[in-house]
Amino acid sequence: MTNDQDPLFSVAGLGVLVAGGAGGLGLPISRELCRRDARVVIADIDEGKAVACARTLADAGGWAAGIGIDVVATESCAAAIRQVEGRCGGIDGLVNASGIYRVASALELTDADWERSIDINLTGAFRLARAAGASMVPRGRGSIVTITSVSSLVANRNYAAYAASKAGAAHVTRVLATEWAEAGVRVNALGPAVTPTPLAAEIVGDPAMREAALARIPMRRFGTPEDLLATIVFLLAPGSRFVTGQVLYVDGGRTIS
Repeated sequence: MTNDQDPLFSVAGLGVLVAGGAGGLGLPISRELCRRDARVVIADIDEGKAVACARTLADAGGWAAGIGIDVVATESCAAAIRQVEGRCGGIDGLVNASGIYRVASALELTDADWERSIDINLTGAFRLARAAGASMVPRGRGSIVTITSVSSLVANRNYAAYAASKAGAAHVTRVLATEWAEAGVRVNALGPAVTPTPLAAEIVGDPAMREAALARIPMRRFGTPEDLLATIVFLLAPGSRFVTGQVLYVDGGRTIS
């Protein structure tokens, strides 16, 4: 769709799987990668939505396909990687954007919400990264980007499950980076602040919660999905070839406040 890219920031021709790619963050990421001529496979727990989103991007001139995925299931993760390999000739990039948001005080948090948060945000992120790594390591190249959160670093009341899952995903990122660096596979993470998507509707929609959240961000605004795109492109593109094991916070200063 665009042929005037700086080679350092070009993702043209790369086969990229975007997990959670039909969601509030995943879809804008998928759209931007398509705009930059990547071959994008959108994977989502809602397969019909993934297929519909991919069709829309393809109709706009991009290369996109949609598939279903359940990141909690090992075989589903492996099957998704096989589909990317079959459709794209190999997997060059993974954007791990699947996630859920469950918050409550520690005394009120249910075991089910704790377990589901860990299962999807941490274990699911690991299982899909592991499946991608199994394909990338023998090829000697690839880039994995996991969406974590500022909650991987800062402590907010009522965030025990969410923060634990995101902090775990951030540290798994560092461990996988050390294991696969010599093979030429890079593993990084991106930590947004509050971003107005359906996942954050409770914060954005409640005036008191909204003002409290904004007060902690030095730039005094929420992020947008578009604020994340340049960092995602950078981490997938050749210009970041010596960057691995990092969590880059795109947060308006939240983690320094």
